[in-house]
Amino acid sequence: MAVFKKLNQQTESRLLLEASEEVALPPAEVDAGAVVMQFEQWRPFIAELLEELRAGTTAEPVPVMNDEATFAVHGRTRTFWVKIWHASAERTRIERVQVLSCLPLARGVQVIAGPPFDEDEAEDEDEETGYEEDE
Repeated sequence: MAVFKKLNQQTESRLLLEASEEVALPPAEVDAGAVVMQFEQWRPFIAELLEELRAGTTAEPVPVMNDEATFAVHGRTRTFWVKIWHASAERTRIERVQVLSCLPLARGVQVIAGPPFDEDEAEDEDEETGYEEDE
């Protein structure tokens, strides 16, 4: 896991969290003022994100983002796509959190399109058509 120093306009150094695998984040200090969000409509859910970050959580890379710096943090009711800047390599103080997305939590949800799949019916169809399954 790589942590790179970045400089902001105030010349304070911050460490942008970057990794290609999930990262276990220790409990960290983070102020509500450190959160920057794309849309104001997400403000009611930010307390849930802060609660997760303060308690320690797992940050999972978002596979559709190729920057290795966008992570999914799962709360009780929402999943947040975030970029996180820490004050030090120990990751116990968060200087900035940029919220890129705030989605309803859907972990463990299985989406089935079409009628339910029945393996016995599929085997019967193969026998009728004469096709063999590849092994």
